[in-house]
Amino acid sequence: MKPEYKQEAALRLKIAAGHLDSVRRMVDHDAYCVDLMKQLSAVQASLERVQQIFLRNHLSTCVSDAIQHGMGDEIIEELMEALKYNKSLTDGRGARPADDVGTMETVGAHADAGAVAHGPCGPRAARGTARTEG
Repeated sequence: MKPEYKQEAALRLKIAAGHLDSVRRMVDHDAYCVDLMKQLSAVQASLERVQQIFLRNHLSTCVSDAIQHGMGDEIIEELMEALKYNKSLTDGRGARPADDVGTMETVGAHADAGAVAHGPCGPRAARGTARTEG
């Protein structure tokens, strides 16, 4: 793996893990379900960006080498097989280049504060309405 891709992927995985820990704490504090769903979407997006980094590395190293050595069809078939399980890499909607993504640090930093400030049902509890699950 190219060192710059390895370093970027490792950093993003570390950030995603921290963010996921934050979401787990939100669950422990009975955070508002919609807030949890938003935070999980952010974690998923972060992991999808890590996959984009791995894809970029694979294309620029393994696929390039295989094509130069006459094994392009095999490596492309292998890659297509792997990609069929990940629509975020193949459908093209909302995709951003791996080089053009921000970190999740600011989102994760606010996750715990939101859980404490809003309580189990977020804004509904503040208005005095009955608590409903999820």
